[in-house]
Amino acid sequence: MGSINLINGGLDVLGIVDSLIEVERTPITRLQQNAESFQDRIAAYRTFNTKLLALKTCVGSLLFHGEDVPLNMPAGYDDRFSASLFALRKATSSDEAVVVATAGKGPTTGNFSVTVSRLAKSNAYASNNFASSTAVQTQTGSLVIQNGAGDPVTIAIDSSNNTLEGIKCAINAAGAGCSATILNDGSAQPYRLVITSDGSGTANALTITNNLTEGAGAAVSLAESVAAQDAALTINGVDITSSSNTVTGAVEGVTFLLRSESGSATVQIDHDTDAIAAGIQDLITKYNDVVSYITSQSRYNSATRSAGILSGDFTLRQAQMELVTTITQSIESGYESVKVLAQAGITLSNSGLLSLDESELREQLASNFDATAHLLLSDALDAAGNTVSLAPLLHQRLANLTDSIEGPIHRATDAIEKNIQRINEQVEQMELRLEARRELLTAQYARADEALRQLTVLQSSMSSLMNSLESS
Repeated sequence: MGSINLINGGLDVLGIVDSLIEVERTPITRLQQNAESFQDRIAAYRTFNTKLLALKTCVGSLLFHGEDVPLNMPAGYDDRFSASLFALRKATSSDEAVVVATAGKGPTTGNFSVTVSRLAKSNAYASNNFASSTAVQTQTGSLVIQNGAGDPVTIAIDSSNNTLEGIKCAINAAGAGCSATILNDGSAQPYRLVITSDGSGTANALTITNNLTEGAGAAVSLAESVAAQDAALTINGVDITSSSNTVTGAVEGVTFLLRSESGSATVQIDHDTDAIAAGIQDLITKYNDVVSYITSQSRYNSATRSAGILSGDFTLRQAQMELVTTITQSIESGYESVKVLAQAGITLSNSGLLSLDESELREQLASNFDATAHLLLSDALDAAGNTVSLAPLLHQRLANLTDSIEGPIHRATDAIEKNIQRINEQVEQMELRLEARRELLTAQYARADEALRQLTVLQSSMSSLMNSLESS
C-alpha cells in the first residue's frame, strides 16, 4: 500500500478573516464614499459663498465707498449718493505753488478762482541771547502762558531747571498750547529761547507773563518775534479769513492748502471718473467670477462623463436667477438717457458674463452723470408698481444668499453636515458590529485550524503505521 496524504494542514486564520471582513465592509465603504462626496459639496458651497461675499463687498464699496456698510440701506437717493463711489471727487490746481486742493465726497463740482493775499502765522516770542543753553543760570520764578482764550498755565522755574534748556523742557512738558526750542543765531552769544504757539492765527495768539525775577541769575526777557496772523484769501471773489493755512468749509468737502503769501490759481473740482470706472470694472470682475463658477459646476465633461459637484443645484440656479433679474431690470428714475446698464456701457453676453465698454461709460459720466448715478443708486417703480433698484437690491440679495443663519447656502450646508453626522454615526455602529463579527470569525477559524492540526498529527501517525506494515 502506498502512503495516504490526507491533509497538508494549517490555516491562515487572520488572512481568511481579513478577506471575509473586507467583503462585509463594502456597505461601510459606500457610506464613507457618500460622506466624502458630501464633504466635496460643502467645499463647493463654501467656494461659491466666498465668491458671492466678494461680490457683495464690491457692491458695498460702490454704495458706501470707504465707509462702514450700515445695517439699513439709506432710503433716499441723496443719502445713498453722498456715501457712494459716485460722490468721489478730484481737485486740480492751476498753480500748486499758490494753493493745493483736495476734494472729499460731495455733489459740488466746478471751477473756483482762489486768490491768496496773506498766509496764517503762528505767534512766536524770542528771548535775549545767552552764551550757553545749559551752563548759564537764569533768574527763577514763573512763566504764565495763555493760548488764545484758553486757561493760563503757570510754569515754575527754580534751581532745578533755571537754564535755557531747563526752561525749554518745562514749557514743553506743561501743555500750555505752545512749544519751545533753542535757536543758535551765530552771534557771540548765540543761544535764544523761542516759544511758538501750537496753532496759527489770531485765535491762537499767546499771552506770556514773565515772572522770572528772583535770584542772582541772568535775566530772561521775551519779545514777540512773529505776530499772530490769519490767512486772507478770496474764492470766486468772496473774502475769506482762516486761522490756518489749511482752509476747510469754504467749499463743501474741499480743502485748500495755501502755500504762497500772495498769488492766484484756479482750482477745478470734478467727479473722479477714474475711481468710478475702476470700481465698476471691479464689480463686473467679481460678478463674472460668480457666473463663471456657476457655469463650471453645470458644464458636462464628455471625456469623464461628469459635471460639477453642484450641477443642477437649486441654490446655484436661484442665485443666478436673482443676479440676472437684478442687473437686467430697467430703472425708471426720470432719466430717459440711461435706464439700463447697457446704456452705460455695461452689457450682458449670451454666456451670462458682463463686459464694460469703458469709453461709453466715461462718455455717459461726462454727459449724463446724474442719470448714470441714478441708474445704480436710486429706487424706482416698475410696471406693476413695485419698488425696484439696482445696486441696493443687488446688495440685499447677496446679503440674503450669504446670510450665515438663514441664507440658502447655510441651510444647504447645514443639511449636508447633518447627513454626514448621521452617516458617521451609522458607520460607527457598523464598525462595532463588524469588530464583533471579526472576533467571532477569528474564534471559529481558530477552532477549525486546531482541528486540522490534530488531523495532521493523526495523518502522520497513520503514515508511520502504513510504512511499518509495508516493510514487514
